[in-house]
Amino acid sequence: MVSSSAPRVSKYDVFLSFRGEDTRKTIVSHLYAALDSRGIVTFKDDQRLEIGDHISDELHRALGSSSFAVVVLSENYATSRWCLLELQLIMELMKEGRLEVFPIFYGVDPSVVRHQLGSFSLVKYQGLEMVDKVLRWREALNLIANLSGVVSSHW
Repeated sequence: MVSSSAPRVSKYDVFLSFRGEDTRKTIVSHLYAALDSRGIVTFKDDQRLEIGDHISDELHRALGSSSFAVVVLSENYATSRWCLLELQLIMELMKEGRLEVFPIFYGVDPSVVRHQLGSFSLVKYQGLEMVDKVLRWREALNLIANLSGVVSSHW
């Protein structure tokens, strides 16, 4: 007999990572609708508030049970610690071979992400208590910028 209280493990085809204030009502809503209409099970975090410096257990589970991550890198993506923490986890899972990653550079050139220029500069996070995190975020930004993806200026 199966217990009804046993936790159900969700399985997502795609995990969407994005900066809500930049893209929630534009590209992300259209992308989510397109994936959903094709029967692609997609996780999209609809939380508008980013609480704390840790990824929620729900997001951690969703990422761990996804096959692909689509990361929409927009102008303000790196201004959010939450997005950077999420990206760090996404890229760690990719390096472990547990997740395929597809970047969309939305209004941002990949070289800006790669070299951490402009809003992708992590200078505001520099501080003794942040050194390890900032190093991991720099690596994650560099890794994703070197992946083949889509650049919105080419559309």
